[in-house]
Amino acid sequence: MKKFTIGIGILIVLIVFVSYNVWRANEDPVTSPPTLVDLGAQQLHNQLQQAQAREATIEQQDWDSIPLLRGLIQAHQHRIEQLSGNKQAGEILAHDKDAIARLEKRIADLTAAAAAQRADNGSSPAQDQQSGQEQHAPGQAPPPPAAPAR
Repeated sequence: MKKFTIGIGILIVLIVFVSYNVWRANEDPVTSPPTLVDLGAQQLHNQLQQAQAREATIEQQDWDSIPLLRGLIQAHQHRIEQLSGNKQAGEILAHDKDAIARLEKRIADLTAAAAAQRADNGSSPAQDQQSGQEQHAPGQAPPPPAAPAR
């Protein structure tokens, strides 16, 4: 009987302990105010979200223009150079690297589409230049005329 009473006593203590911990978990924890590092990280994250939204609209407008896409790549590379020493900017750097890869793939696709269009027309770029009818990717401006050789 003595062992049974000790077992029930331990069980009651265990139930009280678990109940107290469950009750404590439901209470709002006491937190310290955010540190400057936390505030800076949150600010960088907010800037990244704003930049992603802004860049998405710009990419949609410039999606078919090789020169404009190259300008976007340069903007991403410039931001990578600016933030390369900032340890908190890892998320932004990763976004910029992904964006550069995506834009370079799009430029390659546009170049391939222009080459396929030239092939469908049955002419090569050299023949097009000689006849003065060089093909350009959609939205791409023709290059300036070459200077005459001396």
